[in-house]
Amino acid sequence: MDGMTTSFTLNTGDQLPAIGAGMWKVDRPAVSQVVQQAIQAGYRHLDCACDYGNEQEVGDAFVRRSSRESVVAKDLWVTSKLWNNFHRREHVRPAVEKSLRDLGLDYLDLYLVHFPIALEYVSPEVALSARLAGGSCPT
Repeated sequence: MDGMTTSFTLNTGDQLPAIGAGMWKVDRPAVSQVVQQAIQAGYRHLDCACDYGNEQEVGDAFVRRSSRESVVAKDLWVTSKLWNNFHRREHVRPAVEKSLRDLGLDYLDLYLVHFPIALEYVSPEVALSARLAGGSCPT
């Protein structure tokens, strides 16, 4: 990786890994293996979102397993995202808290608005259950 930027220094001094392992479309049963392979390959940035419906499995994979393998959560940069139905002020906190619980973390390194398109609020039970079979957004 000579000449490649491996991380970006933010104005806070934090190092954002330049390349992340995305969890979009990773089926729940495959998450553990994908996360472990990514960590073993050197990835230190996990790109997650409640809408992907697999944050709990991602959390299980890196919090429980990686800590046994000497890579602990503090060595990873974890990003999650706020879904379009939760842009209103009263929906943001429950959304981020659910992601934190599912990921098994006390904080996220980065929390983004998934798409800058606010949609009408629809309860997670209605909006996600059919599409994600019980996705990990707020309940």
